[in-house]
Amino acid sequence: MTEVLAGLSSRAIASGLGVLLLVACSTGGSTQQSASSTDVTQWVAWGGQELTAYRDVLKPFESKTGIKVHVTTNRESTTAIANGIEAGTELPDIAPGPTDPVQLKSWVGKGALKPLESFLDMKAYTDNTYPALTTPPGGASDDPYIGIIGGKHYLEMIKTQVKGLFWYNKKVFTGQAPKTFDDLLAINPSQYGAQKLFCAGFESGGDSGWPASDQLHNIIMRQSGDQVYTDWINGKKKWTSPEIKLGYQTFLKEVSAANVYGGPNTALSTNFGKAGDPLFKSPAGCLFLEQATFIANFFTQNTPGLKAGTDFDFFGHPSVNSQYDGNVNGFYDNVAMYNSTPAAKQLMQYLATKDAQQIWANDGGTLGAIKTLNYNDPIYKRAAEVAGSAKNLLVTAGDFMPSDMRKAYWQSLLNVTRTPSSLDSQLAHLDQVQTAAYSTS
Repeated sequence: MTEVLAGLSSRAIASGLGVLLLVACSTGGSTQQSASSTDVTQWVAWGGQELTAYRDVLKPFESKTGIKVHVTTNRESTTAIANGIEAGTELPDIAPGPTDPVQLKSWVGKGALKPLESFLDMKAYTDNTYPALTTPPGGASDDPYIGIIGGKHYLEMIKTQVKGLFWYNKKVFTGQAPKTFDDLLAINPSQYGAQKLFCAGFESGGDSGWPASDQLHNIIMRQSGDQVYTDWINGKKKWTSPEIKLGYQTFLKEVSAANVYGGPNTALSTNFGKAGDPLFKSPAGCLFLEQATFIANFFTQNTPGLKAGTDFDFFGHPSVNSQYDGNVNGFYDNVAMYNSTPAAKQLMQYLATKDAQQIWANDGGTLGAIKTLNYNDPIYKRAAEVAGSAKNLLVTAGDFMPSDMRKAYWQSLLNVTRTPSSLDSQLAHLDQVQTAAYSTS
């Protein structure tokens, strides 16, 4: 069993906000002297509101220490760092760690990543952070999904998000949250003056299909369990297996012409950040949108004046198979150290504190990794309760599959949404991709 929270980077969120691929966004340049005690170079995946919030986090640190943090938004940081490691060129002091377990082990083996044990009070860190982000299940010494190799931690968890939430307009849907997935599908949207049961938006440029994969992940982990889900991530469960096929079939009920706003083609062509807009039209286009906690940012951006908890709310993913109700899907943001400088150590230590992460929580739009933060936003307060009460916090499957597998997987969801009758052929093709992708990963 892999009891971990997911590692999807913020690239998809930030790309929806229309930020440039590479943006320098702090004072000064990104060059610094070796082992600096006054400057830190950092790459992040954040843009827009996320980046503004991070700059708020940095202000007290820079003011107190006199250290300048030179931040660069680089959504291709994993590729750039891999190239730098191979070429022996300069790396940023701090950047996200890789999500690929094989790549993580390789970088650790080459000494590119520095263990948190070399600069953090690990007891305080693990005591304060959600356990699923810091502690391998069953006493294992390795858990590459959360950055633990040989008993040492290489990814410092700083933010989290929860997925599989069903969002609704409180002025439209006034009923009780359904207890089971079948109860959800049985709701008649016309009873509440809405056109369809669900909205969906699967377009995300070159990453189109990932929002659909999130829906499938939440079905499989609750329908067939965490062991099947983890085996699937690791290439040990065939796509044509009964469990994975059943997951796809259940997903197709959500995006059927009868249930999805505008029909399947609208779901395929709508950007994920705009998918919830019909919730707030009059008459409402749909009753529910399934998405992660971050989608609240898009609601208020796209429809100014909306207020969380007053105009919109969510309920957790309904039960699909009651024995697996404790499985929750999510993802995390992390920082990793590539250059062990005095200034970089100080920044890493600061980011692990409640004071730093509370600033993120106060700015809104995310959960911190520390489990005792206070949330003024009612949405995130409740989402923190979901994360804290979960039995298993499970990774986003596609993000931990080999890149060829992930690409084919996301494409298959677009294909079956467009042509449901192609399901068997799509799954057979994915079996072929799996055989090749995992043999070379």
